[in-house]
Amino acid sequence: MIVNQLKTLDSREGIMERLSPGFPLSVYQTDFSRSPAPLSWHWHEDFQLCLVNRGAVRFHVVHQSRLLRENTGLFINCRLAHMAEAESPDASYYGINVHPDLICPRPDSLVYQQMLLPLLQLSTSSVFLFDRGTPDGLRLAEAFSRILQLSEKPELPGRELLIQSALLAAWPGVLNIVRGSGTAVSASENQRLKEILLYLNGHYSEKITLEAIASHIHLSPGECSRFFRRATGMTLFSYLLQHRIRQSRRLLSETGLGIAQIALECGFSSQSYFTACFRRQEGCTPQQYRQLHQTG
Repeated sequence: MIVNQLKTLDSREGIMERLSPGFPLSVYQTDFSRSPAPLSWHWHEDFQLCLVNRGAVRFHVVHQSRLLRENTGLFINCRLAHMAEAESPDASYYGINVHPDLICPRPDSLVYQQMLLPLLQLSTSSVFLFDRGTPDGLRLAEAFSRILQLSEKPELPGRELLIQSALLAAWPGVLNIVRGSGTAVSASENQRLKEILLYLNGHYSEKITLEAIASHIHLSPGECSRFFRRATGMTLFSYLLQHRIRQSRRLLSETGLGIAQIALECGFSSQSYFTACFRRQEGCTPQQYRQLHQTG
């Protein structure tokens, strides 16, 4: 079964519905034509493979962005902070998240040491594009397609073993591409970004100052501000505003709280300021959004 939309737990590890209980792999589709808001910054204990099936999607990792068009894929190493946004109104991509245990669960095994350790021990995290234009990219793209097909056949005997076999057959290509053309991301800067994101997401309902954020990660305010902008392409407080609006959307659609209460719970100083910010970002008032999206 393909989950229709990636759902993440704020900026912490993206918690994904697994294809089968006890089988550490997730398959999902993110269709921006149905839900146009950008995905929030997050990370996984999983390796992530993405393949754009329609339009164009821009993926951001620390200090980098990658524009993917139809039939182009992206590998993102585990624990690497990233986000995605549509570059065309019809943009859509499939994602496969794979926990390292599915490749090999035993650290003392030769397969683990040869196929996983090189990725898990990198002082830099890796990200790379793939398509059908190279032998390794072709194998990876074919494995991706095979896993998508199998994910839609829950009654097929041995489905999980067939999925694992397809993945393992293509996995040496992942290492080949990482060693040859993978783009490095500083592990220390990735960790610093995650600490900032965790702080912002943990304190968004409070008054947050640049000095408090900088003190939390032991940088000067100027260094902290410059680092975040270089790493994400946006300012700290632009991100914070987006996150507050994202949380308010959830409360508007899933609860019966009043607009003023939601404004306060999401860190806005007043209902009028919240309404102005919400209208600017969403193109409608909070009340109009609630009327369109409330599920309760």
